[in-house]
Amino acid sequence: MPTYGFAVDLRKCIGCHACTIACKAEHQIPVGVNRCWVKTVEKGVFPETRRFFFPVLCNQCAEAPCVRICPTNALFRRRDGIVDLNGASCIGCRACMEACPYDQLFIDPNTHTAEKCNFCANRVENQLLPACVSVCPTECRVFGDLDDPSSEVARIFQREAFMVRKPEKGTGPKVLYLGAEESVIRPEASVRPLYFKEGSVHLRPVGAPMPDVEDPGEPRVDYDVPHGKPWGTDMVLYLLFKAISTGAMLVAALLWRLGIDGPLATIAGPALSIVFVSLTAIVLVIDLERPERFYYILTRSNWRSWMVWGAYFLTAHGALSAVWLAAGWFGWDGVLDWLVAPAVVVAVLATSYTGFLFAQGLARDLWQGPSAAIDLLAQSAAAGSAALLIAASFGGAPAAGALPVLGATLAIAVTAHLLILIFEHLLAPSPTQHHELATATIRTGAYARLFWGVAMIGGGLLPLALLVIFGATLHPLVTSLAALLTLAGGAAWEYIWVEAGQSVPLS
Repeated sequence: MPTYGFAVDLRKCIGCHACTIACKAEHQIPVGVNRCWVKTVEKGVFPETRRFFFPVLCNQCAEAPCVRICPTNALFRRRDGIVDLNGASCIGCRACMEACPYDQLFIDPNTHTAEKCNFCANRVENQLLPACVSVCPTECRVFGDLDDPSSEVARIFQREAFMVRKPEKGTGPKVLYLGAEESVIRPEASVRPLYFKEGSVHLRPVGAPMPDVEDPGEPRVDYDVPHGKPWGTDMVLYLLFKAISTGAMLVAALLWRLGIDGPLATIAGPALSIVFVSLTAIVLVIDLERPERFYYILTRSNWRSWMVWGAYFLTAHGALSAVWLAAGWFGWDGVLDWLVAPAVVVAVLATSYTGFLFAQGLARDLWQGPSAAIDLLAQSAAAGSAALLIAASFGGAPAAGALPVLGATLAIAVTAHLLILIFEHLLAPSPTQHHELATATIRTGAYARLFWGVAMIGGGLLPLALLVIFGATLHPLVTSLAALLTLAGGAAWEYIWVEAGQSVPLS
């Protein structure tokens, strides 16, 4: 079987956008979204200025991160190496958009499913060139079989000096660029004061490089696609609700193991877990572009996707919480003793898997690394103990014995969370420019006030101070206030983490 690839000679591209129009016509792509487009970058100061054109299309990666993260196998690799998409299996979770480092997937507003370039597979199967190649007036696009030594694209691959987009991601892109400047091929290398698309002006993305007033001639983008954020407030609610659910079960198991067998451990903990895991599931389903297909995650599972594993972990967590609640209600102490270990293990899996899911979002450098999964555990313990502290304020004497344990758990969890934030986002050097731009929005940029005022001080240091100062008495009003502040700080950080991670332009 052939392995198809592209070579694009940027020295020949004139920015006519014929490729974009041909692609839209061939595949009936709606206005406002594109399978391919031509990005424009200007460089220099008038009259010594230059304009560079950069055709953008799917790279048909050898190790496609979109295929790996798709929970329903809607994205798949054909025998000829083309990465294609089966819209009938897509649930519209937008995970593929987070995974693609090249910003090449979008949601079709007509079908509400993902869409992408597939090298015009319908034409290739009939021995025709892709639509964008057939209309290019300067023949700057070369398409062919990379495994055929006689093909022009294979000769370019073997003999010419070319560049690919983001080779550090290790995806094995099959689109080769000839004559590319760094300011064009790397989105972090050009500033974006304003840019244009289809007759409208768009503001610069939050995490884009700022214009340098001392060098007005630096590269600047003046035409590109709008940089959207696939995941938003719905993902923040999902993270918050899941933290409360898994944390409540973890802390309830801790209380039971310590011999504190009051209603907080037997009733309140599992009840909170069930309520908030149900809210988590509701948020996840409503967030889908095709919510009626949510069960495809369980019936068409791609086991390489952490989203699939998460669905099973959350289901198991909800089931164990229900059994724990029933055992606590009927006083089956032996059953609770047996449930402690599996409840803790499943709760840990259900809360930490999201860190690995976000890490599969290969496009977002802020989300890479194992620290997110560890931090999610700390946040879960903090949210669970905070929720149970609020419940304890209404429990009276039966709940009083649990207050010291809950207060200590909250203090330890908040301290761990703050230390992780300090090390990861304030002290540790950024491994990439993309990561540096994202963390800059947290430390000094658009999210700085929320980060310092709410996530660090109001939701971190202040509840710690309350617990330390009033630790001897642990008055219900004080513990409830500390708990509410902790939950607010956790929600603020989840919002910052989700938004800042998506703030840097990808194309």
